[in-house]
Amino acid sequence: MKAAKALWYFNRLRAMGPAEVCWRIRNLFYSRLQRIGLLKARKVAAPDLSNDHGSWLPLDGLEWSRDECLKVADRVMNEGMRLFALEERYPCIEPEWNRDPKTGILVPLKFGKTLDYRDPEVAGDSKYLWEPSRFLQLVPIARAYYVSGDEKYLIAVKSMVRSWIKQCPYLYGPQWTSSLELAIRLINWSLAWQYIGGLNSDLFKGEDGKRFRKEWLDSIYRHMHFIRGWLSRGSSANNHLIGEASGLFTACITWPYWDECSPWRIRARDILEEEVRRQVHSDGVDAEQAVSYQQFVLDFLLIPWLSDRESFSEGYLSVVRKMVSFLGSISDCEGNVPMIGDADDGYVTGLLPEGECPYRSLLATGGILFSKKSLRLRAGKEDLKTRSLLGKSPAAVKRRRASDRAVGRCKRFRYGGYYLLGDSFADPDEVFLLADCGPLGLGSLAAHGHADALSVYLSVGGREFLIDPGTYAYHTKKKWRDYFRGTSAHNTLRVDGQDQSIIGGNFLWTRHASAEALEVSLGGAMQTFKGRHDGYLRLPDPVDVERFISFERKTRRIRIEDRVQCASAHLLEQFWHFSEKCTVSYEGKGLIVAENDGCRISLQFPESAELEVISGRESPPLGWVSRSFDSKVECPVVVWTQKVESNCTLPVDIVIEGEDSF
Repeated sequence: MKAAKALWYFNRLRAMGPAEVCWRIRNLFYSRLQRIGLLKARKVAAPDLSNDHGSWLPLDGLEWSRDECLKVADRVMNEGMRLFALEERYPCIEPEWNRDPKTGILVPLKFGKTLDYRDPEVAGDSKYLWEPSRFLQLVPIARAYYVSGDEKYLIAVKSMVRSWIKQCPYLYGPQWTSSLELAIRLINWSLAWQYIGGLNSDLFKGEDGKRFRKEWLDSIYRHMHFIRGWLSRGSSANNHLIGEASGLFTACITWPYWDECSPWRIRARDILEEEVRRQVHSDGVDAEQAVSYQQFVLDFLLIPWLSDRESFSEGYLSVVRKMVSFLGSISDCEGNVPMIGDADDGYVTGLLPEGECPYRSLLATGGILFSKKSLRLRAGKEDLKTRSLLGKSPAAVKRRRASDRAVGRCKRFRYGGYYLLGDSFADPDEVFLLADCGPLGLGSLAAHGHADALSVYLSVGGREFLIDPGTYAYHTKKKWRDYFRGTSAHNTLRVDGQDQSIIGGNFLWTRHASAEALEVSLGGAMQTFKGRHDGYLRLPDPVDVERFISFERKTRRIRIEDRVQCASAHLLEQFWHFSEKCTVSYEGKGLIVAENDGCRISLQFPESAELEVISGRESPPLGWVSRSFDSKVECPVVVWTQKVESNCTLPVDIVIEGEDSF
């Protein structure tokens, strides 16, 4: 274990530049000074409450949603919150905030900035430990108070916030380790603050109410002070930096009661303006190459803009529009979105009811904000989160009917590296094929990228067939973390049992495969794509890998060829991961048949191909899909294994059955 940790530190140091090393040394000294009582917000100045600007959240769109608001809040209060893979709901009004709900480990109240939250023996599973303290569950309770005036919700808000402040003293314990966690907490506190009535809420009446308001405002200021002095930088400046700036900006708008709020707000705004251009490709694809983080970052960008629209440039909003449009383009006719890259079920706010799709919600929000009917059609409805953020709006769009014709969408995302082939988009007989030819991820870490170059995703009529299996694990379960990120967990080619890129840690790659599109034609009767990557040029005998894809609209046939150039012997493995809803059978003579809800496709390999259908294998892992964090189920995977000694082509013909199957 010590050797593994030393190797991780070595790899992590290699990913940094000189400026980042200096910055981290600065942080080391800064945290040591705070630990002995210097440079911290020990005594919070009295807030200037006359500077209150009222609510920025529109509070005029929830009259149609009263029953839904109360239902969501009552379930949280009476049953608790859903927490990842825990079988029982988690009581969250006054929990033990520093005890990991999964392992039961009580994390000591040590100085937070030096607490090793990555060590499961110290902090258990930090994802479970941190999630309740993001306070997403506070928002529906506060919103229920707004629509009902029922005091029980107000009491729950006070109990939850006060117990957290009491159990999580400033700068100590696991809830004071990550600026991103503090930022998300501030955003949800901001929403709840507005729903309960803001500065003059009934919650703050009487002597105890005034004491509670002071306790809460002191903690809010300390959160802002912490974030401003502990921003992510260098190789760590990914979605964390955007989230930190988002939380700081939103807090300064909601609680502008201290002199520091103005410069902090301007600095946070400047970071958001800079990072939205650095971390998002010009075609709207988040540079972390992870679809789940696309929605995560979108909320971080939307919340500050909604809180103070005049502070942001037109260019900023243009990036947001492109990001929403990208989500619309990669959603099939039933709203399925490929699980490309990392996903940890992370959400910014508690506005969306449990179980509802965050992608559809963003499409609904974007459709209204940017007056794009096509996005609203793909969303299917106007959800509670959208109404909460935007207030009154036109009546909800009805679910699209079979007669709704295909709406225009972008099929080519050159900088993000995604290419869409298919036909009848948004119709019931849609063929939806997405090719992944993008970068590994953002920066030197590529922390949330997967080794999935040239992988494909296929759905037919909204039924998923070839899928990306997801993520499953983050800080724990290294075997599974490595598997779900690795090449064998994607619909692409692996050479000599090695990943395309080299893993250096749970959120670190030491060598990045580079992919590029060579030829693309997405119009006309025959659509084609050809791409390559250099991931295996590092081998003693370099292997060049190209993938060619064609889709013939008239016959609805797909051909995929992996073209390999090498000079000596290699072991090739071609993986095809099917949805867990598919029944997959090997019919002999190279024929694989898959069925999903009455729709059939067949994959024809060469008759001599050595094929195997694997599901739920533990060691080495293969045949699993993770639809939510820390949960996995078996799914069928077809593997074609081929030994080669020179250049070769591995072809697969995919035939989609006729109209009767729809």
